[in-house]
This record gives sequence, structure tokens and C-alpha cells, in this order.
Amino acid sequence: MPISVIDLFAGPGGLNEGFSQVIDPHGHRTFKIIASVESNEWAHRTLELRALFRRLRDDGDARKYYRYLTGELTRQELFDSFGNAASSVRKEAMCATLGESASRNIEIEDAIASALKAAGSDECILIGGPPCQAYSVAGRARRRNEEREEFEKDHKHLLYKQYLRLVKRFRPAAFLMENVPGLLSAKHSGAKMFELICDDLSEAGYDLEPIIGGHGSKLAFNDPQSFVVKADEFGVPQARSRVFILGLRKDLNLKAVRLVRANADPVTVKQVLGDLPKIRSRLTREPDTGVNWLAAIKDLRRYEFANLDPDFRTALFDKLEKVNPHYPTGGRPMRRNGDGPDRLTRWLIDPDLDHVVNHNSRGHMRKDLMRYFFWSQYAAFYGISPTVPKVPHFLRPHHENLSVATNDLPFADRFRVQVRNQPATTIVSHIAKDGHYYIHYDSKQCRSLSVREAARLQTFPDNYFFEGPVTEQYHQVGNAVPPYLAVQIANAVAAILSGNGTSRKRPNDKTGMDAGFDSESEECAHIHLGRLALTA
Repeated sequence: MPISVIDLFAGPGGLNEGFSQVIDPHGHRTFKIIASVESNEWAHRTLELRALFRRLRDDGDARKYYRYLTGELTRQELFDSFGNAASSVRKEAMCATLGESASRNIEIEDAIASALKAAGSDECILIGGPPCQAYSVAGRARRRNEEREEFEKDHKHLLYKQYLRLVKRFRPAAFLMENVPGLLSAKHSGAKMFELICDDLSEAGYDLEPIIGGHGSKLAFNDPQSFVVKADEFGVPQARSRVFILGLRKDLNLKAVRLVRANADPVTVKQVLGDLPKIRSRLTREPDTGVNWLAAIKDLRRYEFANLDPDFRTALFDKLEKVNPHYPTGGRPMRRNGDGPDRLTRWLIDPDLDHVVNHNSRGHMRKDLMRYFFWSQYAAFYGISPTVPKVPHFLRPHHENLSVATNDLPFADRFRVQVRNQPATTIVSHIAKDGHYYIHYDSKQCRSLSVREAARLQTFPDNYFFEGPVTEQYHQVGNAVPPYLAVQIANAVAAILSGNGTSRKRPNDKTGMDAGFDSESEECAHIHLGRLALTA
């Protein structure tokens, strides 16, 4: 019997995608998502669609799902085709807000209880993380001018209480809580939020474990940094750090295991994006044609760039002559180039789908097109993204913070190229507002990243479709846990619950690499499961 999973604050489903991919030695799914709770309408629609895909894939026929991805079927037609499965996934993926009201909380809890009963066991694990805006360092910086009293009243500080409440009611064998590193320094009414959360979870009857080394709840206070996981150390093509707290129920005497860092070079931006169809950006505030788009970029030729390195200046103007105005601007389905990316191929690519989706360009102003071209060509030449002081004054953005001396700029990297031979910088939800921090490395495309490119850097498989307007799609991707990291954590959790100290393969060994945990550490001792009726 698979282990039931409850996903809270689920977003578009990055964590539960990872858990759903773990397969036991007999070829059965170790985990089954029985409930996912998300308040955002569009993220919920994405969750619902993904839940349907999992059921169709397990039944061996996802052809209609692929037809939906390519636009041949509407969503309504797809769901109408699978009455019982559609009804089931609508119960699984709940569009609901935890903490909205006492009555709504009861409804959510009762729905979860019903799902557990239907699963045939009250044993479960709980995953997810409260929204991070109140804890993120960037968020606190943007709100530094607010009245302290108003900031302290922000209910998002205490949304973890909703998580705690469900932990206490359902008593999962284990839970996994995720949040931003800013949680470690965040305070509420003078108290450190991380210590408050750890105290409450420990008092609820759980040992708190970092997932990459060490063990024991005392570490929560003595070494909070041990709970920080750097995604690029585990094969994710992105420099993304997040706090993960693994809670193990004390009465079960479960023993933690450690994730093993990838024994390979970091995965780079180009290695996972290089095969995607080339698309050009679009012009905003004026008619968008290939001719107008190219003319906007070539406006750079009216500047002399007299202070640039002569070799770079030559390279810059040479590349201007190679810009192709005939690239498409994207489309819902676009045929993929070749067999897939250079790395993570078997994780990202679905052999039954030869298209990519959510791969559309966004529009940019004429001046920003010139900036994007210059920034990306600078990164191609020097191997780094330039800060504002490195850029000629006539290309610097007109921003109030740029009126200060250029050697003390608070947003000196407000424009940033994702350098091709490095992991990407952290994909965050701000990508929905503008693409300035996510400029594509190929100057000939002269644009910011598409939703699909951001999703690949977050390691969402290509058959993962994000619902809603493009802005909402970016929000979903930026708020998610990378599924490729999630599956490695899920493998470790599976080993903890089964007592098996060796890593498990994913469906069809899609990644082509072991992503497990340290099987030789003391934490991998045999585990007595007590009353847990879990399959090994």
C-alpha cells in the first residue's frame, strides 16, 4: 500500500511531483498524493491537471492529455473524457485557503480525513511550506518603510500555525517543511521565527532533522544553517538555497538519512535550455514586426561605445549583424529540437511528447531590447553578467536608485544575464513582473526567459503544463520547489519509513543518475516501523 501524502500550500506541485516519482523495488509507487491544498486559483488548476495526468499515465494511456497540451482538446473536453478520474482529482486538489476561517479549516480537515479513510489507512506524511513573503530577506527589504506594527500584524508570519495544526491532528509519521533562508533571521514580536517554529513542532512530538547532515533537534538552535539546502549541489541547474525541516515522529523511533550531493559538475543553463526552439522577444508600445524588432536592437549602432574594450566592441557590432528577425515569438506547442537537453534528459523529456509548451516570449520596450542585447553579449564575451557600473551611462536604466554614486548602488544587478556555462540564479516569483533579472544568454534572441525555460531551470518535466495567464504561470514556477530536488528528498524519506538504507530508482530510472542519500552513515541503521503498515 502506498504511503498517503498531504501537501499543504502546494503551489503548482513541485514537492508532490517529486514524491509521486518514487518507485519501490517492486515497481510500485511508494507515495500517493491524496490531498493537496492551494489557495491560488491558477496554481490549483495546474495541480488538478497534473493529478489527472498521473492517473492517466498510471493507466497507460495519456494520449488525450498530450492532445490537450498541443491545443487539440480543451480542458473541459479533457476532463469530460474521464468522468471518474476527473471527479477523483477534483477531490484531491483543493482550492482552499488555510487559516481563512475556523469553518473553512474544518472543511479542509474533514476533506483530508475522508481522503485518508478512502486510502485505507490513517498513516501519512505531510509536506509543504507556508508562503515565504513574510520571511524572505528581499520581501522584508521592500517593506522596510512600513510601520513596524503593521508588519508585525502580517498574518503570513504565523501561517505555519496552520501547518502545525494539521500536524497535530493527523500525526503524520514524518513531515517536510520548506521555506526561504530568510526564515533563519526573521523575527516576530522580537522572537526568532525559526526558534518559535522549531519549539512548536518539537513540542508536537517530532524530532527535527536537517536532510543533508547531522541530526537531532538541538541543531535547530545550535546550527540553523545545517537546515539550508543548496539545490545546485544536487543536480538542479540553479543556485537556489532553501530551508528544509524534516520532522520524524518521536514514538516511531525513526532514524534520519542524509542526502548525497551530486558527484558531478554543476548543471548549467545552456545544458538544459540549449535544445529549446529559438524565439525572439516582442516589441511593446509600438507595432511588433520582425523588421521593427530588428531596427530597435540595431539602434545600438548610433552609439560609439568609445570606452569599451576594442575587442568587445568589435564582437558586439559583429553579433548585431547576425540577429535573425525571423524567429517566431513562441507558441503553445512548439516542436522540440533534437532529442533533448545535454543534462537531465531522462528527467525532463517525455518520449511520448515531441513538443514543448509554455514557451512564449514576452514583450519589451525598445530601450530594454538594446539593454538585453548588450548585457547578453557582455556575458558571452566576459563570462559574467555586468553590473550597472560596467555599462555605458546611456544604457543604464532610469531608476531613482541609480542617482547615487555608481560604486554604492543598491540594485547594481537589476539587469542580469543567466550566464550559459553556470547554474542560473534563483528563479523567484518576481520573474512575473519583468524579465530584467532573467535575460537569456543568446543575444540573437534578445529576450528574457520564457515560462518553459524557467520551468526547466526549476527541473519541471516538459510534460508539466502551467495553467493561467503568462504572469500567473511565472508566479507558479517561481514559487515552486524544484521537483528534481524533491524526488531526492522523497527517496530519503522513503528509506526512513521503510528501513532500507539504499536508494530507490525513479520511474523508468528517468534521471539516469542515483540521487539518494548516504548509505554508509550511522543514520542509515535498520528502522523498526512500529505500527506503520508500510511496504518496503
